[in-house]
Amino acid sequence: MLETIKEVIKNKVLIIDGAMGTQLQIADIKKEEWIYEGKDLEGCNELLNLTAPHILEDIHNRYAIAGADLLSTNTFGSMPWVLDDYDIPETSYELSKLGAQLVKKTALKYSTPEKQIYVLGSIGPGTKLPSLGHIKYDDMYEGYKIMAQGLADGGVDIFLLETCQDPLQIKAALHALTDTAPHIPIMVSVTIELSGTMLIGTDAMTIAAIMAPFNILSLGFNCGTGPKQVHKHVKTLSEVCKFPISVHANAGLPQNRGGKTYYPMGPEEFVSLQKEFLSINGVSFLGGCCGTTPEHINALVKAVEGIT
Repeated sequence: MLETIKEVIKNKVLIIDGAMGTQLQIADIKKEEWIYEGKDLEGCNELLNLTAPHILEDIHNRYAIAGADLLSTNTFGSMPWVLDDYDIPETSYELSKLGAQLVKKTALKYSTPEKQIYVLGSIGPGTKLPSLGHIKYDDMYEGYKIMAQGLADGGVDIFLLETCQDPLQIKAALHALTDTAPHIPIMVSVTIELSGTMLIGTDAMTIAAIMAPFNILSLGFNCGTGPKQVHKHVKTLSEVCKFPISVHANAGLPQNRGGKTYYPMGPEEFVSLQKEFLSINGVSFLGGCCGTTPEHINALVKAVEGIT
């Protein structure tokens, strides 16, 4: 699969789908769909892979219809140490596998001989970082192995380590993923804050150097900020990075409106800024993060059509 994707991106830009969390916020989720073994686990989005698969299937279908090439699983937080916050760490494998199977179903449904849709296993940093002493490296490694096995057994084509905040967390995940499913390529996407670095203090040039020895598919940025703020970091990365570059930014900087998070960028403004990344050498994957919708992704697909 690694060589397949490398060949595909020689001829076209691959589009990652948009936000999952903000889509779930507007979904019609029934109270009982948050219940598991008698406990109300509202807010555990990954549980919905088990209790409300029809909602996830609808979201995946809409992103596929919008034209996304890479559909992300609803597994951003399905690692044991995150699910432990809900007292269900033992469900990590099951929820990860179910999340992958749901996307696989959509990918098979909408793929054509002319356009293959790939299943992207979403893997977040979780709620604890080893560099800050929240979790031991070995515990993180073992947890990621469980999650990776579920995603692999569910049929993912690519692992996406996204919203990464800590180089040590990335290394633990890479170690676990390659030990569990060495045949599945890995995309790494880090979050650069407004300060200009990852949460731990690592900048774009440093993360490129840290990742250089690894056999990953791509390196890039997502979340944290909007496309305007990340542009300079993408330029810096392109000067030193040997991997293809991915950018799936938020729909602008988050705002607080009436106690709720709001992302101000509509599809037109978002796409005009995302498309600018293609003038930077090496950028091969574009998509959307928080606040983006199937409408954002459809506009992006149309805007980059025919661009090599």
